[in-house]
Amino acid sequence: MSSAHLHKPVATVNNLSLYYSGDVAIIVMDRGENRINKALITGFNELLDLVERNESCKGLITTGKGKFYGNGLDLQGFASLPPEETSVILLTFIKLMKRILMFPIPTLAAINGHAFAGGAILAFVHDLRTMRTGKGWICMNEVFINLQFGKFNLRLLERKLGKGPNYNDALVLGKRYTADEAFKVGMVHSIQPENLLMNESLGVLKCFYGRGYLRESLLTMKADIYKDVLDVYEEERIDEQIKDADHGSFPNKSRL
Repeated sequence: MSSAHLHKPVATVNNLSLYYSGDVAIIVMDRGENRINKALITGFNELLDLVERNESCKGLITTGKGKFYGNGLDLQGFASLPPEETSVILLTFIKLMKRILMFPIPTLAAINGHAFAGGAILAFVHDLRTMRTGKGWICMNEVFINLQFGKFNLRLLERKLGKGPNYNDALVLGKRYTADEAFKVGMVHSIQPENLLMNESLGVLKCFYGRGYLRESLLTMKADIYKDVLDVYEEERIDEQIKDADHGSFPNKSRL
């Protein structure tokens, strides 16, 4: 990833850093494989709070450093936690996915390397995606590690991938997509070498937002388009389960 647009971060939380390139916010994950755990989720939410409060910000890019955009759940870390605590972390990740899906400015995932499982879902929840050529796969590999998708993410991925071959190949068969393959089937909007990825990502994002969307209008449109996904979120009582856990009533085992 080019550092041309990344100087001193505005804020850093748990090795996630927030930068600005003009009116575009850039969140960089620098946590090795960027495994999904409590620290990553907390860092993301705190930086999203800052972006959302910046009324002059017109777009958001998220990316990683090195080989990984995101390598799924922190299964090794979860093994040392009580099952109920793991369930809460999974619920808070789903809540984060809903937040990014419904973010009031356009969002773009600049996939700098491997995006596996939950890391792929993190990319797909954005409005737009670019991907580095040469190295890295997009892959939902849950079928190979005996994990199941929860209802929210199944519906989300159905909306993002459609009901055709992409959905079957990606989820049922766990296909690994190179950047070229992902672009060919419409999973990503543009592909570029690593040194051009950030410039291209800024260009793609700016092509869409132009002078900027009215946040209320964009949010209303997203609510209409993703109504079925939001309905599943409510049916699963994600927020209520998290609140119950805060009061000592832990959820049953949750699926991603």
